[in-house]
Amino acid sequence: MLTRRPVTGYRRARATLKLSSMRGRTIALAGAMTALLLAFAAGARADGDPASDVLPGQDVFLPFPAPTPSVATPLKSAVASVYAKHRRIKVAIIANEGDLGAVPSLFGKPKAYAKFLGSEIATFYVGPLLVVMPSGFGIADFNRATPAADRILSPLDVDGSSPDDLTRAATDAVKKLASANALTSKDVRAPIVYPQPASARRGKTARIGYTVLEDSEYAKETITLKRGRKLVARLHTRLRHVLYSKPTSATWRVPRSLARGKLRYCVVSTDGSGNRGIASCETLRVL
Repeated sequence: MLTRRPVTGYRRARATLKLSSMRGRTIALAGAMTALLLAFAAGARADGDPASDVLPGQDVFLPFPAPTPSVATPLKSAVASVYAKHRRIKVAIIANEGDLGAVPSLFGKPKAYAKFLGSEIATFYVGPLLVVMPSGFGIADFNRATPAADRILSPLDVDGSSPDDLTRAATDAVKKLASANALTSKDVRAPIVYPQPASARRGKTARIGYTVLEDSEYAKETITLKRGRKLVARLHTRLRHVLYSKPTSATWRVPRSLARGKLRYCVVSTDGSGNRGIASCETLRVL
């Protein structure tokens, strides 16, 4: 029986961030991002299930050794075009047992691994998940049926077993799934926000930075700034493309009359389907 592995890699960093946020502790975004990126790079292949460490913050998991850039780039572009049309898909390419970490028994079983992997990343992503192995394709949408995608994938074959062969097959499959409108999937996960401490001078423009982890990659934010219980300002951003790998920001013109000191700002992010995340708060120092 397959069991969930211990909290490691991405999960450990994410769990630490969540716990600190719940306790109201200050977390510097730069340090948090560094920890998570190190977890992705160093920990992804060191612990139980490499793809489940990578895919919460990225859309494509590539095998090791990696495919050539000229082959990988079209796959990433095909996936990006899916998100641009407000659909979702994540792709895991598994070329050998080593790409499965602690679950090598699932090599050659793309459908079973797709379900397993989908359950592993469900805290962050619930949507179409495509797995490509030399033995074929597997697709899952956590615990939801995928009849339209299954019909598209069933006649397709993987021609070859090299990383390049598998990546080309994945690109073709993603394009066919998108063309057939087989990637329709209800968005049920709310965005998660990681704010960054900020400072600004009175009479100047403050840049309030934060990172959004949102599985649809589109979100908007409401930002409230308070001194104690007194509301100082409320800001709104439009619905826009957000990537976990690219911090975003909002700007605020600090009134000249505002007293020096600390403000507490809180960010609430909402995705295009109306899923509203919890408030994440940090400090803005007025100089």
